[in-house]
Amino acid sequence: MISAIDACRVPAGRLRGAGVDLLDQQRFALAARRTGPAWLRRIFDTTEWDAEQLPGTAELTRLARLFGIKECVVKVVGGLPAGACYRDIIVGRADIDGVRPIGLRGELANDRVVLTGGVLPAGDALGPELALCWAVATEAEVAR
Repeated sequence: MISAIDACRVPAGRLRGAGVDLLDQQRFALAARRTGPAWLRRIFDTTEWDAEQLPGTAELTRLARLFGIKECVVKVVGGLPAGACYRDIIVGRADIDGVRPIGLRGELANDRVVLTGGVLPAGDALGPELALCWAVATEAEVAR
């Protein structure tokens, strides 16, 4: 697993915060099936998921991982402030290294940091249903 972590590139700049979350993908899928699409619409921006029907297993796994990354961001920023919600954390598409850009809006908006995140499979040690999610905040480069 260390080699997978080493392969992840994060933006240059001073580290401002980091968060990790051990995600149980099956538990997320169970919650989604119990509560339906309305719950998913409260968590995900339309750029992350935009459907009226409950997604299939593969899509639920993808959404679970995005949710895990969002949980990490909440840890990085010190909790959700009043008026903020998970939809204010927008997880972008993974680059070739699996690193995803993360945008913040609303009460969470902050142009002084650059957020990135990703998911590392926990592997056989913890079981295939678990994944290790991460997010880091680095200082944004100031234009001179």
